[in-house]
Amino acid sequence: MKASPIVPLLLLLALTNGCAPQAPPATPQPTPAAPQPAPTDTALPSEVLDVTWKWESLVTPVETVKPDRPELYTLQLDRSGRVGVRADCNRGSGPYTVSAGRRITFGAMALTRAACPPDSLSDRFVRDVGRVSSYFVRDGALFLEMPVDSGTLRFRRSQ
Repeated sequence: MKASPIVPLLLLLALTNGCAPQAPPATPQPTPAAPQPAPTDTALPSEVLDVTWKWESLVTPVETVKPDRPELYTLQLDRSGRVGVRADCNRGSGPYTVSAGRRITFGAMALTRAACPPDSLSDRFVRDVGRVSSYFVRDGALFLEMPVDSGTLRFRRSQ
């Protein structure tokens, strides 16, 4: 019985197939980047920063408060996220944070504790600034709004 020439040929093919040069692995294609959301403006407008703002009024649903001397009640917001405060005879500073939707929050403020005159609005001013939740700028004035329409503080640039 003669051996079929096909068997050695198949055996040769099987042995050489493993030794044949192989194509290099495919270079991985970069995966498309996921679409990034549009950037949101989480910074105060530049015209608000590094300016001394004098407190002109507080308007609430039940009252309007106007300091007799607005220059004694001021805010200055800097680019690093700090606010400087003058509240009548007291001064201090603290952090602030701005987020999307014109949201602004003020952190705990370190203040001097001088005894201001009896008619001073120092404590009220600091308390209300600490409650602020949003801001807007209109006609050169800065408005800081407290939550749930409980009040709006209005400021003007100091000359």
